[in-house]
Amino acid sequence: MLKLLMLLLGAVTQVVFVGQQPTKAEMDKFCNSEKVRPNLKPQHQTHVSGRVTDIAGFPFKKSRVELRKYISEDKQVTIEVNITDDNGEFDLGKIEKGEYRLLASPTRSFKQPQELHCSGEECKLTIALQANPTDLPESGCPIR
Repeated sequence: MLKLLMLLLGAVTQVVFVGQQPTKAEMDKFCNSEKVRPNLKPQHQTHVSGRVTDIAGFPFKKSRVELRKYISEDKQVTIEVNITDDNGEFDLGKIEKGEYRLLASPTRSFKQPQELHCSGEECKLTIALQANPTDLPESGCPIR
């Protein structure tokens, strides 16, 4: 029951405004002020796969995992998208040396990993996502 409740809560994003709601231009400016950093920096070509769970260990089933090439704080280019299986596992294939942003959750309901470590030709990531508060102003911003 707790697992179902956590999944339901994770699927809903809510923004609560106190006072006057910001305009679209104000919200866009606010959303673009987020500092986006690479969180995956392989030192050579490597095969990236892994598993996504919540902090209790329950797998993220049929959840989107996105890998973006990090160009700058304002620009990242999607190079691979994968859907986790029933065990929360994903496979992004081989990637080149460089800086990337791996988004392990398709929404802001969960915090994105800040730093992921890969070494060797095979990189098997274990990612445990923590729930984000859904009443923060940035919860309505697109995922970056």
